[in-house]
Amino acid sequence: MQLLKKTITAYFIFSVILLLVSIPVFYWTLKRLMVANVDENLIATKTRIMPQLLDAAAGNKEGVLRFPGSGYDILFEKEGARKETHPQQQAERKTDSLYNSESTDSHPGSTLPNRLLASHFYINQESYSLRITTSLADKYLLIQRIVLVSALLLVALLVGLLVINRMLTKKIWQPFYNTLQRLREYRVDRQPKLTLQPSSISEFNDLNTAIEQLAERNYQVYSSQKEFTENASHEMQSPLAVFQSKLELLMQTKPLNEDQAALITDLANASKRMARLNKSLILLTKIDNDQFIEKETVAIKEILQKLIQQYEFQIQQQGIHLRFQDAQDITVTANRTLVEILLGNLLSNAIRHNIPNGSIEISLQAQDRELIIRNTGRPSALDTQKLFQRFQKESPDANSIGLGLEIVKKISTLNHFSIQYHFSDQLHSFSLRF
Repeated sequence: MQLLKKTITAYFIFSVILLLVSIPVFYWTLKRLMVANVDENLIATKTRIMPQLLDAAAGNKEGVLRFPGSGYDILFEKEGARKETHPQQQAERKTDSLYNSESTDSHPGSTLPNRLLASHFYINQESYSLRITTSLADKYLLIQRIVLVSALLLVALLVGLLVINRMLTKKIWQPFYNTLQRLREYRVDRQPKLTLQPSSISEFNDLNTAIEQLAERNYQVYSSQKEFTENASHEMQSPLAVFQSKLELLMQTKPLNEDQAALITDLANASKRMARLNKSLILLTKIDNDQFIEKETVAIKEILQKLIQQYEFQIQQQGIHLRFQDAQDITVTANRTLVEILLGNLLSNAIRHNIPNGSIEISLQAQDRELIIRNTGRPSALDTQKLFQRFQKESPDANSIGLGLEIVKKISTLNHFSIQYHFSDQLHSFSLRF
C-alpha cells in the first residue's frame, strides 16, 4: 500500500469511528439536557400556580384547570380526607414525581411522548393530586433536526479535511515521486550524471543531494570496473595467445622425447584452461556491470538447433543419445549473446558431466514458456546449496572451471528468468522458465 493511501486510510477509519461514537453521544446529551430543562419548567410552573390551586381548593373547584399561555395540561383532583389529627399547615406537599408518558395521537396506532409531573397536596386536611403534562414531540423533533444538521456539518468537515489532506499531501510528496521516477529511468552506463529537480522542502533537497552523490560514486566505480575489464581482457588475451603459439611451436620441434611431449601437453591444456577462465571471469564482470545493453527478439529453438550442431562431435564421441522435443518455438526479448551463452552452458554441462552411452532430453514447452534439459550422469543428486556458486565443482573433469552454472544463474537473474535443478529417475534436470 502506498504511503499516501495508508495515511488517508488511517484518517478515514478514525473519522468513521468518531462519527459513529459522537453522533449518538451528542443526541443522548441533548436529550438529557432537554429533559432536565423541561423538568425545571414543570417545577417552576407548579410553584407559579400554587396560589391558584389554593383558591381552587377553597372553592371546591377541581378537574382540568386552564392557565392561558402556560402551554401545559394541568389536572387538579381531590383524593380524600386526611387521617392525621395533629395540626397541619395550610398546604403540605408530598414528594414530586417526574417521568415520561405517552398519549394517543390523532393518527391511529401512533402515540406522542410527554413529560409529566405528579404531585400530592394536603389542603385543610384534604388530599389533592396535581398532574402537569407537557408534550415532548416538538422538542424531540427539534433535537433530531439539530443532530442531523450537526452530523451533516461534521461529515462535511471530515470529508473536507480528508480531501484537503490528500491534495496537500500529494503536492508535498510530488518531489519524492519525481525523484523516484528519475531513479527508475537512470542508467549508470548511459547517464554519467544524475540531476534531480530541486524542491521547496529541505528534507527532499537533502535526499536528492545524497542520491546524486551516491549516483556519482557509483558511476566512478562503474567506470573503473569497466576500464579494468577492458584492460584485463586486452592485456591478458595477448600473453595467453603468445604462450599458446609458443607451445605449439615447441611441440613441433625435433627431437622431442615422450616426457617432454607430456609436459608440453600439460602446459597447453593449462593454457587453454587459463584462457577459458579469463574469458569467463571477464564475462561475469560484464554481466554484473550490465554491459550487455542491446536487446532483440530471440528464438530459443533456433539457438538450440545451432548449439546441437556445434556439439555434435562431442555427443557422438561419448555415444550420447540426444532427443529434442519441441512443440512450438519460444521467443524472448533479451541480449542474443547472453542467451546463446546461457543455453550453450546448459547444453555443454549436460554433455561434459554425462556418462558414456548416456542420454540427453531437451524439451521445449511453449505453453509454459519453459525449457527442460535432462541428462544422465552421476547416480546421486547435486548439492543445490552450492550448485550455482562460483568455483563449486562436483565433477572430476579437469576441463571444468566451475563457472558455467554461475554464469547461467547470473544471466537468468539479469533477464528475470527462473532456473531450477531437480534429480529424479537417475536424471539430472535443469528447467529454465522464461
